[in-house]
Amino acid sequence: MPDIHITDPGIDNAGCIPSLNDVVTGRKGFRIKPFGRSSGPEAAIIGGTLLSVLDNLTEQNRRDVANSLEYATHIALQKTTEDEGFERFWDEYTNCLFSIGWSDLSLEDTTSDIGTFCDFVIDNIRNDPLYTQEEKDLVIHGLDIIRNQSGHREFFRRFTVRKSRGLLGVSTASVEDGLLKLRYSGFMFSCNVEVEDYLNTNIAHIEFVARKGIVEARADQGTIDRLRAQIEEELEQASGDYIDRIDI
Repeated sequence: MPDIHITDPGIDNAGCIPSLNDVVTGRKGFRIKPFGRSSGPEAAIIGGTLLSVLDNLTEQNRRDVANSLEYATHIALQKTTEDEGFERFWDEYTNCLFSIGWSDLSLEDTTSDIGTFCDFVIDNIRNDPLYTQEEKDLVIHGLDIIRNQSGHREFFRRFTVRKSRGLLGVSTASVEDGLLKLRYSGFMFSCNVEVEDYLNTNIAHIEFVARKGIVEARADQGTIDRLRAQIEEELEQASGDYIDRIDI
């Protein structure tokens, strides 16, 4: 994955974020809310990302994190094409997060060519010191639900696969020392054939390479507070087809 370029592509010269009316096409419809509770752990699919939130997030925290990932998904999808890989999508997605109030982004990169893809993701999360044990358990539980339930699996595939290439994201949000923090792992893969069910198919007999990028960010609450109303207004006008709620 390329390095994150610390720029503000999501902000114009007047200091405003781009209107989704300028970049979102397709039908307008009811916007699905990712979370239904104000306490307790929850999970939802937002585009190509499984977002898990811990029980110490307030209702406003949950909405801010979900809005941020949904907005970044809108922007990145509209700035990339189906024929492109996911390297540019990753750049657009992370740069958008930076522009709307997430800072201190860091990125690591690892490469692997072993295992089935979903098992590869789960094994990496299980052994990643970035996440707490509570976060690991929540993420793995969510991934197991997605891989075993066809409706969630098909929804997730719409955003995570382009022909023989893909990018699956897992993210957790928590409050630590009074700060809202976001941890994000992006698993990019490519193979030499198109795989219909890449989460469950045994890939031992095809050429398959996966890479992992890591982002850890904290919320600039002042920026998030300032942009909240505008982002929510724009998202309400856009299609609600980017969110799938998960019961855990």
